[in-house]
Amino acid sequence: MENLNKINIIPIGSGSTGNCFYVEIGDYKFLIDMGIGYNRCKAALNKYERSFEDLDAVFVTHGHYDHVKAAPAICNHIPCKVYTNKSVMYSLRNAKAEKEILEADETVELFGDFKVRMFSVPHDFAYTCGFTFESADTKISYVTDCGKMNKRIFNEIKDSDVIIIESNHDVEMLKSGPYPLQLQKRILSAHGHLSNDDCAATVLKLKEAGCSNFLLAHISKQNNTPEVALHTVRSLLNDDTIFLYACPEAGDDLLQF
Repeated sequence: MENLNKINIIPIGSGSTGNCFYVEIGDYKFLIDMGIGYNRCKAALNKYERSFEDLDAVFVTHGHYDHVKAAPAICNHIPCKVYTNKSVMYSLRNAKAEKEILEADETVELFGDFKVRMFSVPHDFAYTCGFTFESADTKISYVTDCGKMNKRIFNEIKDSDVIIIESNHDVEMLKSGPYPLQLQKRILSAHGHLSNDDCAATVLKLKEAGCSNFLLAHISKQNNTPEVALHTVRSLLNDDTIFLYACPEAGDDLLQF
């Protein structure tokens, strides 16, 4: 998993209000999800002299509003295809961009040495997916909106250089918070969202498999804080050599690996 700053990531936004990540791996540039407004995305990219016009691809994990709400606006400014699974097509019906359906559990070489693999993730949208991206002997994995980590997902992501993984809620904050019981049960279910504790247990196993860079994502505004998420994971790891970053609800940091 050796790399020489071949990965650049801007977590433009992550959480229930909207999700969008800008990623560079090797020579390729792409977005994951389009749940953050066009102007905010543009400002985050312009800060580091990046632009929509340079994108090679956009990938969409699923059709929930916080992942696709800005698609119509963003798709007016991109020169590339949008890649996703067939269940998301209706959610993207107003997005004026060429779209291509990917099949689960198939590694596809889209262009050059850029490879993408889509895999299913347990969530309460009809079909939700995670992704792995590979180029120049470097690999990034993205798993959010995941009710339960399982061996199949773990095996997809375990050999990654950087992993973007959900750390959605603190269980006690959720249970004592303002959400009604039915919504709490949804979030805690096997098709809800990954808790801080479950994220920490997964990160520990991934660390033992050799992974060392983790971005904690989709952190709840009501039932979590970046500080709580980081503390939960860091306490279990007990290893200051592991890179941990809590993705903000609205951000423009450039992370380089």
